[in-house]
Amino acid sequence: MELVKQYPHFLFIEEATESVQDSQGNWTECTQLRKFISMCREESDGKGTEYQVAGGEYIKATSVIQLPITCPKVDKGTKVIVANDHDCNDIRIAGICLNFDPAQLHSRLWV
Repeated sequence: MELVKQYPHFLFIEEATESVQDSQGNWTECTQLRKFISMCREESDGKGTEYQVAGGEYIKATSVIQLPITCPKVDKGTKVIVANDHDCNDIRIAGICLNFDPAQLHSRLWV
């Protein structure tokens, strides 16, 4: 009998390095880095909860990500990636964090 994992997926955030000017005045391009944040469980958001984003637009959440209470806070607007593997090769979903709720027993993030 196989045990069920509470958090079988991997949550990453994408961070961009700053562009800087070299000694000749040329700008270097920023690079996107993926940073592992926490184990998680991605589920579809059957309610279709809507969140207001910049510009007054409303976006429907397609997924809710269940997280352990130890997961660090993810700011709204952060690009997040949920993958099936630690190398982030098998991506389940990628999108923008619409909301993060640190509750008493677990945290939730909506994409």
